[in-house]
Amino acid sequence: MKNLRRATIAAVSITVVAASTSFAQDAIPLSRTNRTILQPEMEVQVQPGGFNKADHLSGDWWGYRDRWQNEGVEVFGFYNSIFSGNVRGGIHPRHATYVDDAWLGFKFNLEKLVGWRGGLFVVSGINRNGDDLTTKYIGSIFSTQQSVGGQRPFLYQVFLEQKLLEGRLRAKLGRFSASDDFNGSPLYGYSVNNGIDGDIRNVLFDTRFSAYPFAVWAAALLYDPTPEFNAKFGLFQTSSRMFENDDNGLNWGIEGRDGYTAIIQIGWSPQFFMSPVSSAPTGKESSAPVMKGLPGHYWIGFTYSDWEGYRRFAGGFEDRSYGFYVHGDQMIYQEAPGSDQGLTAFVASGYYPQSEIAIVPFQVNLGLNYKGLFPGRDRDHTMLHFIYGDLSRDYARSLRKPGGHLAEAEKVIEVAHRFQLTPWSYFQPDIQYVIDPGGTGDIPNALVIGAQMGFTF
Repeated sequence: MKNLRRATIAAVSITVVAASTSFAQDAIPLSRTNRTILQPEMEVQVQPGGFNKADHLSGDWWGYRDRWQNEGVEVFGFYNSIFSGNVRGGIHPRHATYVDDAWLGFKFNLEKLVGWRGGLFVVSGINRNGDDLTTKYIGSIFSTQQSVGGQRPFLYQVFLEQKLLEGRLRAKLGRFSASDDFNGSPLYGYSVNNGIDGDIRNVLFDTRFSAYPFAVWAAALLYDPTPEFNAKFGLFQTSSRMFENDDNGLNWGIEGRDGYTAIIQIGWSPQFFMSPVSSAPTGKESSAPVMKGLPGHYWIGFTYSDWEGYRRFAGGFEDRSYGFYVHGDQMIYQEAPGSDQGLTAFVASGYYPQSEIAIVPFQVNLGLNYKGLFPGRDRDHTMLHFIYGDLSRDYARSLRKPGGHLAEAEKVIEVAHRFQLTPWSYFQPDIQYVIDPGGTGDIPNALVIGAQMGFTF
């Protein structure tokens, strides 16, 4: 309890001091720190002064939605579903399951509502359904369906955010998860496999890294001092209850054995081979050109957790966990100067050296994502992904069956194409080949075929 109290006091102090420094003008959030777990190209950032009904399945509700937006209340809703089957291999081939995920929430602009400059209050809820194909029929450590986990209704986010320094600094305090702001890229959302989607998975395997749809008490500072550099710091509650389903996100208690997880992430967002590009929209009179190049995003994050509940595979407990993760994505081919169409490559890795408590001490993900590969399909994405997870020997020994092999590593290859049907909907066929499910070689390689689709309400 002492550790959590110290962390809580520090978190509240940081947030209060930051909030009292200045009340900035409301600014459009910067994408590098305003990350959510939404599917890429499904999140619509409503800009000041307008709501575009064409971006949403349910339109503008006879003008009410646009009116509420202008008055300071934004309603958002998203739906994602996956149908996939284990065609061959795994534990039990020729089975299929359907899973889905719905997210509904409200953003209250406190400046418009009550005159609190730079203030934002967010509340959201989630509902997940369906049976886990991977656990029942494949035996992989990486879930082949990214919407599995917490299959029931949840109260998710309840937090207050304050924008400072003309939008360059944001302070958050309340109930949310680390995955909302740390260790994630929009590129990850194009994978149906949970080894990539959301966050690199070994960070969740090896420490108590809170992730959607499981919220905890938290505080975070998100800072963008320049267009190229950003820094993030967060403190998150750590407990044995944080991934439980039964409380539906309503257990907000802090108990004596709870600890904390601290996260620091430093990022760099350069553009290479810059050239002048017209800033005028198509068909409009030309204006002064702007310099644009091949965009990239790079970051490194460190986590340290103080909690007495980290269970050793050989028995007993550790009272801390630590490690780091890295990410780099770079556009390597651009169809035209300043265009977002072209090929982007990414690599992400996590390392947690405590093999006595870490399931996957080392993981690396690789990906290629081409936007607009086929003529006439400028908003579609074509993807190739690879996952490698190295299992710890302590974990492998704890699960080894008589006569079975010692688990070593699991690999996944994924190929997919996302059809962006409308600004508010997509359909994505997906093929995954799971090599050495469970890492032992005792389970046959599995071929998983399916599709996911999503809507922005």
